[in-house]
Amino acid sequence: MPCTLFPRIATLCLVAGLSLLPAFITPAAAQNPHGKKFGSWIISCNAATGAPSQCQMIQNIVVKDSGRPILQSVIGYIDEAPTPIGVLVLPLGIYLPPGLTLQIDKGQIYEMGIEICGKKGCRVRFSIDDNFLRALKAGNVAEIGFQTGLRKPLKVPLSLKGFTAALGQLR
Repeated sequence: MPCTLFPRIATLCLVAGLSLLPAFITPAAAQNPHGKKFGSWIISCNAATGAPSQCQMIQNIVVKDSGRPILQSVIGYIDEAPTPIGVLVLPLGIYLPPGLTLQIDKGQIYEMGIEICGKKGCRVRFSIDDNFLRALKAGNVAEIGFQTGLRKPLKVPLSLKGFTAALGQLR
């Protein structure tokens, strides 16, 4: 059960211009996929007054026992960019210096710095080049690694089930 905190984070980031600003939906995607689920991903769309809807794909990971959020992944397009941009939101209280790692199916490890922490969590924004995008589309699980506030490593699995289908709905 996703925590209601994450839609607020996504909305605040979009409104404040601190997160993704995905491209407008093209006429070919005239139906609004808002709320539609593709495997482990949900499409979320925001429409400003008088503007076309802007959509991104989101996956929330929560701790089973407590339901507390531990990770949110948001993928979308900025303007007419050919490849998407990703944002990961991590909980407050993590150890920041080592940043974050992302590894797809035990393949290449991508290292990323934590961009900023605010009241609702710490954010990592990253570009997705063609090679990275191919790996995400072909993968099963992306393992997100970071350190707790006690400097203990923590790895969170992010399912890639439905990634390709959800991404196809954004353009």
